Amino acid sequence: MVQPSQPKVPTRRNIDRFLEATGKTEKDYFDWATEVGRRMHINKLDALVCAKLELYTVAHLANRPTEIPEGMPETEMDEHLVANSENPYELACLWQRVTANAENWVSKETILNEWITGISKEDFERWGDKNHLGDINKKWWNKDAAALDVKLEEINSMSLLNQPLTFEDAIDFIKSHKPGSFVNPAQLLIKRIEERFKAVTTFRIKDYYVSHLMKMCHLVPANEELADLPF
Repeated sequence: MVQPSQPKVPTRRNIDRFLEATGKTEKDYFDWATEVGRRMHINKLDALVCAKLELYTVAHLANRPTEIPEGMPETEMDEHLVANSENPYELACLWQRVTANAENWVSKETILNEWITGISKEDFERWGDKNHLGDINKKWWNKDAAALDVKLEEINSMSLLNQPLTFEDAIDFIKSHKPGSFVNPAQLLIKRIEERFKAVTTFRIKDYYVSHLMKMCHLVPANEELADLPF
């Protein structure tokens, strides 16, 4: 005798359980799920670091600073760390600091790179040397570009630097760079730090993992490293 089939009970989704248990919104669920996923990913990255560097916990990275040669000027220390550090926490600290510096970096070059995007040949001849026309990247030429004196007046009115930019500054910049191609030194250093971090850890640096390392390494005093070992 054929038994009548039982009606299927709809499978309850995780989101349904979450909403019922917490009384929160769908947005709260997705925020929570994202955080859980990130936490799991961070745990995997921690495991990679610990296996590669033979650590019990990434918190012990705080106790493994790279040796700095005696008498090394402070201005050379960042370059030394980028070239020699095997410590992801150390590189993360450097990356965070240099990234902040890059965002606030202001120089003649960064200002001109942002505000001067083209120039007419006539304007270049007026303020520069027409004998250098052939040396200028063709992407600079724009017959409809705003006059250079107008652009410099606009830039200088914002008082972005302690001294005004000159026509010589602008012409030298145009002769030395392509439009929009200038990269400040801090950005170049960031790229090298990221390359070093990946070489040390096997994975790319992420801002949330940097924050995690900061939190972990600030919690473990140097004299507790051995006490935490399981033997």
